[in-house]
Amino acid sequence: MKNVFLFTLTTLVLASCATLNKLGIKPSAIETALALKQVLNSSTFQTIKTLKGLSDGDSDMLPKELNSVLAGLGALGYGDDVEKIKKQISNASGIALTESEGIISDAIKEISFKDAASIVLGGEDAATGVLKNAMYSTVKKRYSERLGQSLEGQEATQYWPIASKAYNMFSSNKVDTTLPDFLAERAVDALFVGIGKNEKAVRADYKSLGSQVVTKVFDYYGDKK
Repeated sequence: MKNVFLFTLTTLVLASCATLNKLGIKPSAIETALALKQVLNSSTFQTIKTLKGLSDGDSDMLPKELNSVLAGLGALGYGDDVEKIKKQISNASGIALTESEGIISDAIKEISFKDAASIVLGGEDAATGVLKNAMYSTVKKRYSERLGQSLEGQEATQYWPIASKAYNMFSSNKVDTTLPDFLAERAVDALFVGIGKNEKAVRADYKSLGSQVVTKVFDYYGDKK
């Protein structure tokens, strides 16, 4: 008898929730913020999955500016070491990329959406923009630290000051950062661009996430635009 009562009660609660959703009951601020975080987590996962498929240890996927900086080593007699350095950087970048989902996920947990409703109603990548503005420096620092751990003691970090100094002699765009910071800045920029593009895709088909709270929030505010 008790089990029958609990089953009936659960059914009534679920039916009530479904009815409230159909009636267009406004989501709470907590629900709206949670929906945005779920959208960002999904966008991050898809971005990293795509970047992994493109890179997969391929040194051709490294920042274009890197080749320009390292080119100076050839003129200084270190040409034979350039490919080795690129390989080391590529391997370290691959490790950091693998762990970047955790880095971004931690940032998403830490962010506080002060006006979540306006972000839902905002641009196609509005949540990504808020995340980037609030957490960019933190994400870049964590990314740089991870790259630094992977590159510690390797030729890439030893030759970087020589390469950047030679590059700065002839370039108006000076390189005045460490190798991990140089790589982290460009990697994090690429991550946020990708997350923004994927947020746009999720917004266009938010029900595909299979999340009740995301569907509730975007159904409600979709009617308000």
